[in-house]
Amino acid sequence: MILREGTKGDLVKVLQKGLAYLGYHPGPIDGHFGGLTEDAVEAFQKKSKIYIDGVVGPSTADMLNRALGTPKSELHLHLNPPEEEVKDSAKKLKWVRCPADKFQNRGGFTRTTLRSDTAAAYEALYKEVHELGGIITSAGGRRGLSSKASPARSKKSMHYVGRAFDMALPTGMQNPDTDPYLIQRDGASRKWIVWAKTDNLDIPEQTIEASYVTTKRNSKGKRYTIIKTKEITARVFNFTAMADRHGFKNISARRSFFRGGAYGGAEWWHFQWETGLEPRNTTFGEELLKVYTLQKASNFVYWGEAKNCKWKVNWF
Repeated sequence: MILREGTKGDLVKVLQKGLAYLGYHPGPIDGHFGGLTEDAVEAFQKKSKIYIDGVVGPSTADMLNRALGTPKSELHLHLNPPEEEVKDSAKKLKWVRCPADKFQNRGGFTRTTLRSDTAAAYEALYKEVHELGGIITSAGGRRGLSSKASPARSKKSMHYVGRAFDMALPTGMQNPDTDPYLIQRDGASRKWIVWAKTDNLDIPEQTIEASYVTTKRNSKGKRYTIIKTKEITARVFNFTAMADRHGFKNISARRSFFRGGAYGGAEWWHFQWETGLEPRNTTFGEELLKVYTLQKASNFVYWGEAKNCKWKVNWF
């Protein structure tokens, strides 16, 4: 079972009690996983140096239980799903190297590697973007099984199963006047609309309130992020909407990013192909076995805790 914003019940109440005991502030101990509880979970994850997403799965629960210690066993969370047999897939999807674009000296790659079904959708998207005069930069797609998780990298990332690509981080939110992408906040949500610039005269000009970041240091010398906005008039098309038509969904920025957290929490660059994933049914293990043998997948350091995690909204 996974606890996240919107979850209700006794397990959430146990979580809230545990967080409060450790000195965090989850809000009322009412069994409702709201914004304050999510903030407290993110603060705990940050201090524990594990992936920060505000979601409590087996790995976060395990760290929380360790922090609480045995004397407070009544506060422990028991979220580990029952062991289920993950069936191997006889026919594996192939890895495909897809084209990508570099922009000036902003870094990135000229290729991004995805599994074949995702690659087909990506290449159709790439073709449409180029027909309108835009580009798709790349910070990578496939993530090897030897890559370790971190506060910025999930153990159940869609990159491991070949379903996600990242655009080059320095190509947006840096200088809206010269960036190839304008990044606009999508209303009051934590998601972004990515607008791709083009010189195509058939594309009308639009005025976009583009977000960008600067950094400062506080009195203790610690860096923090400041989000600013600037109105930019340019020929642009909605890359996010176009990607969505091809099955690629964007994800939310981390709450911590809006409180001065690191730029890595913006997540505007991440798009993942969610076609065919069935909520509460498709497991991470099944997806991994579409590209790796059972022997290789079982050697993945996070296999045991990740294989039975079921697909929900945006994440396993």
